[in-house]
Amino acid sequence: MSNTKYNFKEYNNEIYAKTKKYQKIYGFEIGTGAHDAWNNEADAFKHTFMQADLALKSTVGLSKLAGDIHEWQGDKNNHQPEGEKNMDLWNNEVGREISKEIRREYNPIEVIKHINSGKMDDIIADKIMKRMRKGELITHPSDSRKYRTPTQKFSDDIKSRYRQMQEERKRRYPVFRKSNASQNNSSGNGRWVTINGNHVYIS
Repeated sequence: MSNTKYNFKEYNNEIYAKTKKYQKIYGFEIGTGAHDAWNNEADAFKHTFMQADLALKSTVGLSKLAGDIHEWQGDKNNHQPEGEKNMDLWNNEVGREISKEIRREYNPIEVIKHINSGKMDDIIADKIMKRMRKGELITHPSDSRKYRTPTQKFSDDIKSRYRQMQEERKRRYPVFRKSNASQNNSSGNGRWVTINGNHVYIS
């Protein structure tokens, strides 16, 4: 157990060192002192990089588990503010998406080769910066965007598609309602019907 803790701390230090390395290359925001990679662009880069790296070296599922455990520990031990947790979860998800993109672009042998050579770090960093510059990462806890799990996103997508289908149905097959004037002019004993696209009142 102590060895696992040591390895995790060692890995955190490795990711932090890489964050500092790429900050010098890309010039993204970083703070000062002991918490220079906290609630800023460096923080966003660090979380995104770690999740992409873990997912490529293991699996997306294990990477997510590690990220979720880290946030759970932050809640339990440090009473982490909701905005900081949301920021981390959002950027963690982006990191995993980057890992999936890389696996689509490179075959498994190339992925292993690039990890062993160190080239994969550059590939991940480049993809992170493209997203950061597009505003796809959350770089401060005050960001109003809310993290949604893949399941929640899927549910939201289904609901959105259903609403679009309903709107399309209404547009193509409009429901006609009698106006007050029509009601006054009719005897009230008939009904409105649609014949060849024309809406008529039959008494």
